[in-house]
Amino acid sequence: MPTQPDNKNFLSPIGFQFSIQKLPHVTYFCTNATIPAVTMGQIETVSNPFVRLPVPGDKLEFGDFSVRFRIDEDLKNYQEIFNWMISLGYPDNFDQTAKQQRASTQPGTTVYSDASMIITTNQYKPNVNVKFIDLYPTSISGVDFSVEQTDVDYLQADVTFRYRSFELSTIA
Repeated sequence: MPTQPDNKNFLSPIGFQFSIQKLPHVTYFCTNATIPAVTMGQIETVSNPFVRLPVPGDKLEFGDFSVRFRIDEDLKNYQEIFNWMISLGYPDNFDQTAKQQRASTQPGTTVYSDASMIITTNQYKPNVNVKFIDLYPTSISGVDFSVEQTDVDYLQADVTFRYRSFELSTIA
């Protein structure tokens, strides 16, 4: 006899809250976040003379994590990501890296930050936590200004992150 699910509600695409320790201004203005793809490699065996039989591989590959946010008027959220990337890349001087270390919420670390995406129920109560571990930015989109627009579409930016792994956990 088939069992029925306990919860028959569908997942809403607008029911989420994103937060990242290193980027408080991005947290507030986040408009879009995508749970990344996860893939597993496979090994093809030749033990069967007629067909190659796939066997699950031993490593997972986590896709990039992307977030879209509205840019605040002072560009603080854009600058938070920009400064983090400058400190990771090739800064012009030691002061840039030192400045990022002082601004870090975790003393001694400038490379990584943990992040959470809280997925809510259809009543907007926290339901599932997607925790990203050891996250860092790899790219941020450009910002396109134009006087040709007839309506004000507030500017947004996309940021892409890499991370070690992510975990899903139910919030009690």
